[in-house]
Amino acid sequence: MKPILVTSYVNPDLDGVASAVAYGEFLQKTGKNAVVGIIGEPHDEAKYILDRFGFAYPKMIPDADNFDEVILADASDLNGLEGKIAPEKVIEIIDHRKVHEADKFPKAKAQIELVGACATLVAERFMQNKIDISRESATLVYGAIVSNTLNFQSSATTDRDREVAEWLNQVAKLPESFWKDLFIAKSDLSGQKLTERIEGDFAWFVMGDKKVGIAQIEMIGAKKLVDERGGEIVQVLEKIKKEMNLDFIFQNTIELVDAKSFLVSQDSETQKLLERILKVQFTGDVAEISKLIMRKQIVPLLKESLEMR
Repeated sequence: MKPILVTSYVNPDLDGVASAVAYGEFLQKTGKNAVVGIIGEPHDEAKYILDRFGFAYPKMIPDADNFDEVILADASDLNGLEGKIAPEKVIEIIDHRKVHEADKFPKAKAQIELVGACATLVAERFMQNKIDISRESATLVYGAIVSNTLNFQSSATTDRDREVAEWLNQVAKLPESFWKDLFIAKSDLSGQKLTERIEGDFAWFVMGDKKVGIAQIEMIGAKKLVDERGGEIVQVLEKIKKEMNLDFIFQNTIELVDAKSFLVSQDSETQKLLERILKVQFTGDVAEISKLIMRKQIVPLLKESLEMR
């Protein structure tokens, strides 16, 4: 029997990497022939944890062609797979997004639950089945929950995320300063890193007859970045909009210390759409929101608005 591939979307963030690694471990410990494979390049914060603690990187693979069965963790839409995984190969999906395309995977059993991080759902499998989790998986999953919930500040955070994180840290034994170390590590956007981050964490969606592109950056020093390098952000967004023939595009820049979000877009139609849906006001290319709001929270609001037309 060929092994089952456990993976995430292409170029996964920390939640995708952690969820795939931990679920692969869970399946192996419950007698399944499963292997973890990452398609593309993991995000910097995933690399930061792997490097800081000396953990082995998951195997990098070009696509799922050598596997007959695939399990997706923190992924449930076709766009995120970029044609690297045939939908009919997917037998299971674990994800935490309100907007998803689980119905486009004909053989997949799906668990879609609205928690702060997909990694929370994976860790609950260990807890519910009383299976020990390795320090490597515990550290990655704890980091993913901290990252995805913005250190438990995001309104998407649930009691399940907090309970799982407490359980995981009994194994990971991470210091209190860990969250800040993680956020500082992903806040270095000097030089070309800014463009790489925008492009690397870019996601696009079809809503009604419109294509919407959203970049998201979570960092310490968001206002300084937007003030000093807003022009660069706009240039990258406009380039992506043209290349992908998008109708709307913006960046959500999240300040992790002061709990604010800054929306950046030069496109007038995008600005009008966001002003209507989020009750914000653009000044130039930027609108400030005095609370944390994440892309996964904005997407359902956009979808509802654009599909009601």
